[in-house]
Amino acid sequence: MDVFVTGGTGDIGSAVVKRLAENGASVIGLARSDTAAQKLRELGASAYPGDLRNPESWVGRAAACEAAIHIGATFSKDMGRVDRHSMLALKQAAKHRKQPLKLVYTGGIWLFPSSSEGNAITEKTPFSPLPAFRYMAETIRTLSNGTDLNLVVVHPALACSRTSGPIAEMTRALKQGVPFETRASAETVWPLVEVNDLANLYLLALSRTRFRMSLIASCIPGIKVGHLASHISARHGLPLDIKTVSAPEDTDVDTDWAAGYALSQVVDTSHTVRTTGWQPEQSTIEDLVVALSK
Repeated sequence: MDVFVTGGTGDIGSAVVKRLAENGASVIGLARSDTAAQKLRELGASAYPGDLRNPESWVGRAAACEAAIHIGATFSKDMGRVDRHSMLALKQAAKHRKQPLKLVYTGGIWLFPSSSEGNAITEKTPFSPLPAFRYMAETIRTLSNGTDLNLVVVHPALACSRTSGPIAEMTRALKQGVPFETRASAETVWPLVEVNDLANLYLLALSRTRFRMSLIASCIPGIKVGHLASHISARHGLPLDIKTVSAPEDTDVDTDWAAGYALSQVVDTSHTVRTTGWQPEQSTIEDLVVALSK
């Protein structure tokens, strides 16, 4: 299978590209720079020059593949416009195919509202996105219309790797001897997913033939921030305090990507497991902290 990937050099994207290549896929990654192209080649992919802001230069190549995975994001003021424009261009390019293009679009857990253990988030939970991610819900609705795409939407929980995500950030704060600053409180609940387990789900999603499928990706359905800090403290034998901080006064809600950390969420991944057979390796908080908290 040949797969076109945007965002293939980020933490999630790198894990996805590497896993695809390891499983025999021919991976083509969108590369905005020579540095990105070199990283993609090191991961086992080929590089296609282009930029999310100029989709006309690459959507034709993406639409010629058997599948496309969209993980890329600019994290700039115009992120929503760029994302929507690129996906609309890809959908238009896919109209010329004999068979619908399989597209795996990356959504996110912050498209959903706060929840509790007795009212866990599922794929049927209505969207209630933060302002900074409202565009994503609109794009998903647009991509779902028509028959040009065989769409799978993956909604990752808070993604964790050895270098990024809550566990890595908490570990850095602990080693620096400073409090972990976050929008959350110690009682806020976070669902978590390890990036390699997440990459495995993308791979499984490509093997599905079902149309318009959504998958919530979480290894840990929900853990209190204070409890997570305690596990990391125990791992290193050092104390870690949680310091809740507010958004700066001049913060624009439309670009306040950190606001999601204040959401308290518990998720239910039974649909994902039942539909794809996904079996995360890091399925307990102990395993996850040991694997990532170096």
